[in-house]
Amino acid sequence: MCNTWFVSHHLDITCSPECYKAHQREQKHASEHRRRARKKAAFVANVYRKKVFEADGYRCHICKKKTDKTKQAPHPKAPTIDHLTPLSLGGTHEPANCRTACFMCNAMKSDRLAGDQLMLLAV
Repeated sequence: MCNTWFVSHHLDITCSPECYKAHQREQKHASEHRRRARKKAAFVANVYRKKVFEADGYRCHICKKKTDKTKQAPHPKAPTIDHLTPLSLGGTHEPANCRTACFMCNAMKSDRLAGDQLMLLAV
């Protein structure tokens, strides 16, 4: 998780307890997103939160401000995955439909389409 090399004589996948906790959180988030997508009968592909966040430069696609990668939801500046076309409106759970959004913007956007986000900024 931290990209540090380590030697293990077991099948360990992390180098420290902190990395193990981060790995577990990542697995939980991925599992929740896949479950929600399957529930809506949406197409499901592997989406890696860290890759989406890094591709977007940890910048919210709605307010264009940097998110704080050290924070976790429900902190307002925590990075979250936002589906451009929400699953509830027939969107898919794949990297092409996922962007970084801060928790606050994602919560305000709710299940609106990506184009409807301009109305949020006017409020």
